[in-house]
Amino acid sequence: MVLGTIAFFTLIFTPIIAVRKYEKGRPPRKISFVVLGLLVVHWIFFLSSGYALLPMSIADAIFMPVWVVLCFAGFCIAIYEFKNNKGFSIPVAGLTTISLLFSIFIQGISNM
Repeated sequence: MVLGTIAFFTLIFTPIIAVRKYEKGRPPRKISFVVLGLLVVHWIFFLSSGYALLPMSIADAIFMPVWVVLCFAGFCIAIYEFKNNKGFSIPVAGLTTISLLFSIFIQGISNM
């Protein structure tokens, strides 16, 4: 629980600090905050065993597609924001990369 709290605050405060540090440029777009928020909510739902509360067929049907769609959206936002605000796009790209690698790892374990 403590590690989850630390990870949550790290994921929330890193982009906020990056936005304040680079206030000279244009601020990130709202869709960027939405995608970042969805990634964080999905991680919190996963780490708090939210998928264990759902029936197995529903959890299997939505788990991987949600990961893949969020990772694709995160990469698109990171590329889009890199032109606009580099300080915001780097944490989003890092979180997206970690999410993608973790989803591939989970998919590999589940197929064993």
